[in-house]
Amino acid sequence: MVRRRRTFGIGFKRQLVEDIMGGLTTCAEASRKHEISTSVIEKWQSRYREGTLVERSPEDENRLQKENELLKAKVGELTMEIDILKKFNDYVRRRRKEDTLVVTAKNLEASRRGAK
Repeated sequence: MVRRRRTFGIGFKRQLVEDIMGGLTTCAEASRKHEISTSVIEKWQSRYREGTLVERSPEDENRLQKENELLKAKVGELTMEIDILKKFNDYVRRRRKEDTLVVTAKNLEASRRGAK
């Protein structure tokens, strides 16, 4: 016999945790009554105390995931654009420096190529 994974709603989880915290039942009793592992109930208690025991809709997760992918793509584009602009800036600086230099033996050949 294959045991299917059960899912519990937020309301049930909250009620169970509040009953345990209020002293109406113990974790072990709730575990036996509902056939839930005590470690699962302890995780619910931990999330309840942290305030993260909230319901999430799949639509919100899908929307956020798509938005995240779009933002990652935009960051990639901007990073590439910045790299290109940095290279162009270096090129312009080198060209300006070459134009203002006095001709020496080191840059004589480069100045001859530019004059042709």
